[in-house]
Amino acid sequence: MKILIVIIALILSATISATQLYKIVHADGSVTYTDTPQEGAVEVDMTKTNSVTVPALNTGNKTQLPAKRLEQKFPDYQLSIVSPQNQATLRNNQGKLTVKAQLSPVGNGKFELFLDGQLVQSSPAPSFQLQNVDRGEHKIQVKFIHHTGKILASSKEIVFFMHQASILINRN
Repeated sequence: MKILIVIIALILSATISATQLYKIVHADGSVTYTDTPQEGAVEVDMTKTNSVTVPALNTGNKTQLPAKRLEQKFPDYQLSIVSPQNQATLRNNQGKLTVKAQLSPVGNGKFELFLDGQLVQSSPAPSFQLQNVDRGEHKIQVKFIHHTGKILASSKEIVFFMHQASILINRN
């Protein structure tokens, strides 16, 4: 079916291009173009058509930085979690947690705290306060992010245990 449509379109385009065009200038100065020959009509020469050459588009990205600036060198940042310590047991019935990290050398950017693989907070300082952390085992990690979104440093994942007293113990 598609092939039939393409063949018909090609035949029609060949027929249309083969027709002659006539120009008629009326007494009032108006001009009419037609494909049927009439008295006073002049055949239009279709071999000389107007054409416009479109300038090539500039494919280069105007906001593209020179290669030297793209390869911006960053210091070798070292990021570590200072508190809580790995394998620490924290006892807090409200599930409060303070996370402190240390970056060396000091840099400009933001810090992101991940709890069990999920981003939970962003901060310009390497210190975080969490509440309502469920009881049990958790993993935390801090990442240092440049303003362009590039991760410049990541801490090792730290495991800690949140301990909360059960309401089932000592109900009296």
